[in-house]
Amino acid sequence: MTSSTINHAYTRWFLVPAALVFTIFFVLPAVLGLYLSLTNASTLSGRADFIGFANFELLLGDNGGDFLNSIGIQFIYALVLTAAKTVVGVGIALFLNRAFVGRHALRAIVYMPMMFSTIVVGVTFYFLLSQEGLFNESLRWLGLGFLTQDWFGSFDLALYTAAAVETWIGVGWTVVIVLAALQGIPEDVIEAATLDGANGLQMTFFIRIPLVAHAIALTSLLSFIAGMKAFEIIYATTAGGPGTSTQVMTMFIAKALGTTNLGYAAAAQFVQFALIAGLAVAIQLTITRIAKRRQAT
Repeated sequence: MTSSTINHAYTRWFLVPAALVFTIFFVLPAVLGLYLSLTNASTLSGRADFIGFANFELLLGDNGGDFLNSIGIQFIYALVLTAAKTVVGVGIALFLNRAFVGRHALRAIVYMPMMFSTIVVGVTFYFLLSQEGLFNESLRWLGLGFLTQDWFGSFDLALYTAAAVETWIGVGWTVVIVLAALQGIPEDVIEAATLDGANGLQMTFFIRIPLVAHAIALTSLLSFIAGMKAFEIIYATTAGGPGTSTQVMTMFIAKALGTTNLGYAAAAQFVQFALIAGLAVAIQLTITRIAKRRQAT
């Protein structure tokens, strides 16, 4: 056996632990969920008889309007969350990439919300942003009472308010990844641009951002996937209301679980999994194609 063959075999063996963890915690639950979606499994009967695609027919037939509406709301939520996290996160990362006193402490503060319990943060913001909450009271004290809103009680604002809260929690993740990419830009590139007379804006938009585009694309993709699975913040702040204005897919699935029909809930969960996987692959392929075109030019 040649040394190259041995090295190649070693590489495969190093993948075994990760493959086992992925199989046990991701592949097996997905297969079990698909199996349950084809049965009449219930928390009451304890039985799981095969019924074919009946749960999917009920999900996309009689209940299709509510389910498709929840998919649309989840999609809007994911888009808003992705745009907010990307714009705010990249802006903060560019700011923290500058040299100033206290930037290390500020980096820790930006990342700190990710260490808090999502439910606790959601409940806290629910009281802060209620009609008589601290935020509205502060606006009235400043003479800006005309700006007060029932942020989580408004049909038009509730979804975007929840997305803003989730952005506050998770933007630190975008900041960390983009900031690491910014600090990896070679100094000679910055020096060359400076010698060529590039000002601050030109340095940002024509040098730094293009060189960290791969990191921005990665964080955008992760933010979109997180938005398509979002549940905790919406559950803690609006519970899907008012009406069904914030009833995203995950809230729909949670309510389906409340009916004790595991097969029906599993069918909805499987549709969500297939939708997220399909969109993630499509976005990744698009990003890869754009990157190859840029490299070719």
